[in-house]
Amino acid sequence: MDDKEMLSYIYQNADMGVDTILKVLKTADGEQLRSTLQSQLSEYDAIRSEALSLLKKNGQDPAEPSALSKISAKMTAMAESMKDNTPGHIAEMMIQGNAMGLTKITRRLGEYDGEDKAIRGLAGKLLSTEQNNIEQMKRFLG
Repeated sequence: MDDKEMLSYIYQNADMGVDTILKVLKTADGEQLRSTLQSQLSEYDAIRSEALSLLKKNGQDPAEPSALSKISAKMTAMAESMKDNTPGHIAEMMIQGNAMGLTKITRRLGEYDGEDKAIRGLAGKLLSTEQNNIEQMKRFLG
């Protein structure tokens, strides 16, 4: 995997995180949960912006997530949060999404053959964000 592919993946992952959290925030109950989600939203937005900046610096545009995958993720988030908008259920849903993201970025880091320290650092930041988000959501379970 080259630099552009890795940056595009980071951008797509963070973009999906932003979109999902924005949808979940519309129905999520509980001030602490909402505050935690807002903080996570800011983290994903910062990662997305940094990935976009690095792509533009290299004269490239990010590959956008497929429309189908974005719509599917949005619909799932909306349906799940409308069905049960309690903090425990929202936390469970978010943990599942973060676990998928954690698995994927770990795999992508293993496939990345580039040596750009900024890209590796940003990928590491995304990995750390996914891990931290899981830990933050655990307190809302049970």
